[in-house]
Amino acid sequence: MAHDSHNGHGDHSHHVLGKKMLFSVFGGLVFLTIVTVVLAFMERSHILPLGPLSVPVALAIAGAKATLVALFFMGLKHDGGTNAIAFVLSIVFLVVFITFTYLDTGFRGTLEDRIAVPIDLIEAEEQRARMQQDAFRTQFEAQPVLIPTDSLVLGQ
Repeated sequence: MAHDSHNGHGDHSHHVLGKKMLFSVFGGLVFLTIVTVVLAFMERSHILPLGPLSVPVALAIAGAKATLVALFFMGLKHDGGTNAIAFVLSIVFLVVFITFTYLDTGFRGTLEDRIAVPIDLIEAEEQRARMQQDAFRTQFEAQPVLIPTDSLVLGQ
């Protein structure tokens, strides 16, 4: 094997995209960028309020643009499977990371806050409640009616 025939890339050759394909991909990227800007303006002017879907829609458009760049400009479409697997796994891990981050930050303040109270304060509150209960009990207990016996005249 002659030394000058070795190009440093093994048996893999680079796939060169034609100008038509490159301009088509570039046009797709420009189109997706315009869609992003138009959606942002429509949302800010309340024409199309996306609400909680705003971030997922923006991430989906950005993901589509990143996929176009990776497939065509970085050559993953015509590359071996190892780089494609690495790309797909990185996207999967990114989605998992963003999902867990959202689950952490998206639901803050929605659960009831529980504050620890020292046991001596709880016992003091219980003691106060028992004392109030005893005071109310004696205040509202039925009192027997006493009739003096000397004022009673029997037989009348």
